[in-house]
Amino acid sequence: MMLPEKIRHFMKSLCADTESGLLRWHYDDDASRVELDTEDFHLAILYRFDPVEEVGAFRITYLNKTDEREYFFGTNQNYADFELVSALYDSAQSSDMELPVLGGLYAQHG
Repeated sequence: MMLPEKIRHFMKSLCADTESGLLRWHYDDDASRVELDTEDFHLAILYRFDPVEEVGAFRITYLNKTDEREYFFGTNQNYADFELVSALYDSAQSSDMELPVLGGLYAQHG
């Protein structure tokens, strides 16, 4: 269950754009899912624990809005690309967080 190279490259691009603040994802804590909705596509990443293999796993769903085709990909902790998807999931999860500006408070106590 390894991701195809095209999908790994896409995940890297999404991660960079998310980290730079260009993309804002919706995070659903109850479902352990992050979702990105754009004009061209909808992407969802779902985290779950696989009790059979006893590892964490991600399921990626990509919907191409142009032709309404849906694609599914997955990875788990047994594969190197799990770390890439995990980094994207974490970045996406925090992309719509509003954090306080600490300014001088941090400088005084940090």
